[in-house]
Amino acid sequence: MAPSKPETPNMFAAYQPESPVAIEFRRLFVRVKRLGAAGGVHTLMVTSARRGEGKTTAASQLALTAALHGHRQVLLVDLDLRRPRVHAVTGLPQRPGVTEVLRRSSSLDEALCDTPLANFKVLPSGRVQHAPSVLLESPRLRELLEELKTRFEFVVLDAPPVIPVTDPMVFAPLVDVTLLVVMAGETPRAVVQRAKALLQDAEVQRLGVVVNNVDEVLPYYYDYRYYGYSYESHESPAEAPAEGKESS
Repeated sequence: MAPSKPETPNMFAAYQPESPVAIEFRRLFVRVKRLGAAGGVHTLMVTSARRGEGKTTAASQLALTAALHGHRQVLLVDLDLRRPRVHAVTGLPQRPGVTEVLRRSSSLDEALCDTPLANFKVLPSGRVQHAPSVLLESPRLRELLEELKTRFEFVVLDAPPVIPVTDPMVFAPLVDVTLLVVMAGETPRAVVQRAKALLQDAEVQRLGVVVNNVDEVLPYYYDYRYYGYSYESHESPAEAPAEGKESS
């Protein structure tokens, strides 16, 4: 019998508060909060130009950082109903989740998952949907997001990639800030420009870009409307197990 593969530790077990990854996400979190200006940032959507760019890692780490360093009640929502990854990153059940809540086969309270942090909950994707557009474009989604805003201080949405599907364009006008995650040294400039144009056409309120590190290519984060600074990160796929290998 072949030896079983060791389980990948979930993000709570793997978290090291003084690691380069944790430090960089704290810096990113501070800058994200600035994008909301006087009104603050209540809802944040994380997406990518295409698959495999690390958006689920960014979304989950930002939510964890918010719970540890800034907000009393934080929620991470998996809105990638085609290729969900939040349950794998957090080590929590996949369902019931968003799908069941939107279909009213489960209540929101039944779908919310506790985490090791009392002020941090997760709403997983639920059953995988091969054609979820109709479900996501229904008035029920807007109702759900409004309910989440009343119950949580900071809501992070892990959305599908922008170019392959239209789902993120549905969410974009409903959130305070959208982050576009791209992979340094891999994602063609034209692909990034196309993704940004699609989000702008969707009337995002605030748009920022997070560029992940690959093979020691230095990433940077910027808000194209307000900022022009850069910062160094030592994040690598080895330090963030879900990044670069996710299927969404």
